[in-house]
Amino acid sequence: MKIPPSILQQIIDQAERGYPNETCAILLGRGEEFLEFRKCANIYDEMHARHPETYPRTAKEAYLIDPQEQQKIFDAAAAQGLEVKGIMHSHTDHDAYFSEEDSLVAAPWGEPMYPGVTYIVVSVRDGKFKEMKEYRWNDQKKSFL
Repeated sequence: MKIPPSILQQIIDQAERGYPNETCAILLGRGEEFLEFRKCANIYDEMHARHPETYPRTAKEAYLIDPQEQQKIFDAAAAQGLEVKGIMHSHTDHDAYFSEEDSLVAAPWGEPMYPGVTYIVVSVRDGKFKEMKEYRWNDQKKSFL
C-alpha cells in the first residue's frame, strides 16, 4: 500500500502520543492508496475492568477498537466512496511483529475478518517510533505475512 507522508506522520504521532499504551486507527482509501487516517480509542482497559477474565491484559499489551466507533467509521467511509484499507495498532516496547493475538483477532475463524485489509504494526520504544511493518493475509499460507 502507498502511504502518503502526511498519513505516515499521523500514524507515528499517534503511536508516540499514546505510549505507554497501544494505540489504534483505521485507514481509508481507494485502490492501493491510503487517503484518510481515522484515530480510534483503545478501549481495552475499560473492557478489562468490566470483564477481566475475557480481557486479561491491559492497554499496554493489547488494543480494542470500540465496535460502535468502528461501525461509524465504516459507514462514513462507504458514504464518502472510500474503503477500509488498513487497521493500525502500536506495540509498546516490542518490535513491529504480527503476534499470535493479532492473528486471532484479525482471523478468528482461520480466515481474515476483513479480506483485503492491510494491518500496520508500529513499534514504539521508550515513547519514540522505532519501526513500522505492513501485514497482509496470504491465502496459501493461511496467515498474515
